[in-house]
Amino acid sequence: MQFTILTISTSFREIYRVLQQGRLVIFTAAPEQMKNYWLNAYFPRAMQVSCNQMPTVNKLMTTLQAAGFNIVGTESFLIEPDLQDLFLYSGKHNPKMYLDSFVRRGISTFANIATPGEIEDGCERLRHDIISGNISKVIQKYISLLGDYLFIVADK
Repeated sequence: MQFTILTISTSFREIYRVLQQGRLVIFTAAPEQMKNYWLNAYFPRAMQVSCNQMPTVNKLMTTLQAAGFNIVGTESFLIEPDLQDLFLYSGKHNPKMYLDSFVRRGISTFANIATPGEIEDGCERLRHDIISGNISKVIQKYISLLGDYLFIVADK
């Protein structure tokens, strides 16, 4: 499901309306961060579509402010090797995870965006790079200082 800025704006206004006071914390991936995921090397079309559907940090903060929230701050989040959750880049340190069809079915980029052909091709290239050890070079190429995800904190 793709969220438009209009649906996000409507949602933020409704949250603001029902929240008596306190903070709203949003956990998101900015397109700028997603372009630095090594998954782009294996699933380029799906990743591009995923990036395109995500609003920028600036757009999210502007929309939050338009709904009445004050922006408290942002903080980047880095995926750690011991992460147990399964979402798009949670396998950053465990590339083999993406070879499991059960895992991919629970990640919207694979379940809703990637074509079967792209998944098959990407997984075959990923499997080859894991076996050959080339995966470490691919991962190094995509290291970024932007963080992997982002918390946006807003206050009413």
